[in-house]
Amino acid sequence: MMKLLRHLRKLRADTRGVGAIEFAAAAPVLILLYCGGYQLMDAISAYRKVTVTARSLSDLTTRQEEITDDKAQEFMNAAQQVMSPYSASNIDMRITQIFINGGGVPKLSWTRTTDSISLKSKNLTVPPSMRVPNTYLIQSTVTYHYDPVVAPSLIGPLTFTDSIFMSPRRSTSIPMSGSCSSLRCQIVDLLTDS
Repeated sequence: MMKLLRHLRKLRADTRGVGAIEFAAAAPVLILLYCGGYQLMDAISAYRKVTVTARSLSDLTTRQEEITDDKAQEFMNAAQQVMSPYSASNIDMRITQIFINGGGVPKLSWTRTTDSISLKSKNLTVPPSMRVPNTYLIQSTVTYHYDPVVAPSLIGPLTFTDSIFMSPRRSTSIPMSGSCSSLRCQIVDLLTDS
């Protein structure tokens, strides 16, 4: 019995290996904080890129006096470069010209997208402060489907969307000249669109 007590006192006084045990307990938490911090900063960076891309798309479009389907595609290709280093295959973009009629109701004038989803005037959302009667607006919308690098199955995919409204700079409106050469372009007769 005395021998057992002596061994227990000796074991309690021995502090070798305490640092290793503390490190083993703290390391998973530190690694989780590091990876989580990286993932958070990467997601914030991707969202900022979405905003800058939407701004660039609106800026390029509003500098024109007229636009063609091919020119709109060039703007979208240029805007995809802004999203670098994020994958261009995860980006959906839309450039839309909206006419605000005399009653302050937004009507679709034309739209060009990277997908083939059609848009109707009843789906348009324009902030009330921008509904100046008898004016045109350019709306650029960018959606990015973000796949997390760290723990994608735990976090899941995220979707970032931003929309920017600007007024045409060099004219009152920017007509879509020519015809739409793809399913991704839509020109609307403002008198018949509902």
